[in-house]
Amino acid sequence: MEAKMNRIGCLLLNVSVALYLIANGILGITKERTIFSDRGGEFGKMVSTIFGRGDFSDVLTVILSVCAVAAGIFILLAFFKIEVPITDLILLVFICIWVIFIVIVDIINPLQNKVKFLEYLLQLAPHLMVLGALIISTKRFA
Repeated sequence: MEAKMNRIGCLLLNVSVALYLIANGILGITKERTIFSDRGGEFGKMVSTIFGRGDFSDVLTVILSVCAVAAGIFILLAFFKIEVPITDLILLVFICIWVIFIVIVDIINPLQNKVKFLEYLLQLAPHLMVLGALIISTKRFA
């Protein structure tokens, strides 16, 4: 019974993280505003934290967003055991991108702006869940 519950939990975690990455990727590509971010989803927020607004920021947001959509798809492929030779490499690259994302959005940005502690935790928690799911999805770390 315990193995079945772990399997259900792993399924839910992987699917939810894949959907989170795909949705944020689409928001970044379309540069839409949401109730959670100003423009471009999480990646628009990260890029604007570093570079402000402009053409370079827009291009970088789209590139990171495409990477997020790809990572979401590769997480689903890895979970359903569909072998793609470069899955681990792509997920490893995206793990590095996500760690940089966490450093910028969850460490540098709060140091620049006064952030309430509970709001900070609400922002940090899903970012760490995504990192955990990315790590679990790779054969190197799982």
